[in-house]
Amino acid sequence: MASPQLRYTLLIPTFNRPACLRSLLGYLAARRFGYPVRVLDSSSGEALAQNRQTINRSEIDIVHEEHDPTISVHDKVAFGLGSVDSTYCSLCADDDVLFVDQLERLFDVLDADPTLVVAHGYYVNFRLAKDFELWHTDYSTPSIVADDALRRIVKQMRSYQAIFYGVHRTATMKSIRAPLDRVQSLWARELLTSSLALIEGGAYRAPYYYMARSTGPSVTGDGWHPHHFFATEPARLFREYANYRAALLERLSADAVCRATFRKGQIEQVFDLAHLKYLAAMLWTDILDYLIRETMCGKNTSREMIDGMWKIFAAPDKSEGRRLARARERLHMSAASADAYYLWRLVSLLAGLKLQEKFDVSLGPAGDRLTVQRATRDGRSRHYTMTRAFLTQKFADGGQVTAPHLASIIRQLDDYV
Repeated sequence: MASPQLRYTLLIPTFNRPACLRSLLGYLAARRFGYPVRVLDSSSGEALAQNRQTINRSEIDIVHEEHDPTISVHDKVAFGLGSVDSTYCSLCADDDVLFVDQLERLFDVLDADPTLVVAHGYYVNFRLAKDFELWHTDYSTPSIVADDALRRIVKQMRSYQAIFYGVHRTATMKSIRAPLDRVQSLWARELLTSSLALIEGGAYRAPYYYMARSTGPSVTGDGWHPHHFFATEPARLFREYANYRAALLERLSADAVCRATFRKGQIEQVFDLAHLKYLAAMLWTDILDYLIRETMCGKNTSREMIDGMWKIFAAPDKSEGRRLARARERLHMSAASADAYYLWRLVSLLAGLKLQEKFDVSLGPAGDRLTVQRATRDGRSRHYTMTRAFLTQKFADGGQVTAPHLASIIRQLDDYV
């Protein structure tokens, strides 16, 4: 078997968030992470000085790459990749947590199937407040595999979930960097990285948790979500899509299997229809009405409209309510049957956590959540809370969170302080 240095490299982009980087590197050290890490740092001033101190004190294998503060995250990643020679690599934002205990299993999957270029698992969304709240499983669509690249892209757009943070073959990660200059926005670049990877091969989704993602946006710049374009300049979204489309269609037309299976016009039409389906999921009437009303009023700046839209329509609590309502509609659940189902889930998860995992677990006062009391690696008391929406969520691949899932997540997050 290849040495850790030749098997995998973790890339961590960071920018002026020394506390986040300190927590992530401390977690990796506590988990005895044995693979090389490259910190891609465009911080400045005191933040950069703190990052240097954190890295100098770390006991794991870290290369600290310092970049100009004005560099884009994708250019920063491209520079970092240039010196990576391991078989596999992946990215982790400085405020997220990679569950390192599961990495070896993903490497083995990629070793065994050369048609796969990406492997990852479920992503749990968390937020830090008085308690450490686990509130939603973000990514859970099934593995994306098909005989040709067009079908893989159609599957991806059917229920879009980025594969940007998955474990990639390093050769694939490097091959998708050059076309990124053809688009300008963070949104189009993220979409392009996912689609270009899927042209190279399939993406495997493991039935266990791979990463914890912070609720706060990792990138605060403009143009990282279609709703930003809606609030600023909708025409820019279509211009970006046109550039993205051109880059992808070039790669698809060069794919021998696609050329043998589809006519050129078929590829273009299916490609556009798949992306219209992706965009349609974001065209909520209430959001469009809000943006039209605020634009006609003319009192708010685009930034204020974006902030207002995000607060009103994308706040976690509200999105949980919408998801729960949609789940009930799909399952034709009455309120009573939904409550009965939740009670059954609570009993099952409580028994698993208390009896099998030996956790100190209790039910919230209103019965709307589970709470687990733990001690972090530095001895502090921490309460993990899990919402009803999280505990009853049905995954896109048909699964649900289990007591062993929760135990694995919590044990690893105990080391994240």
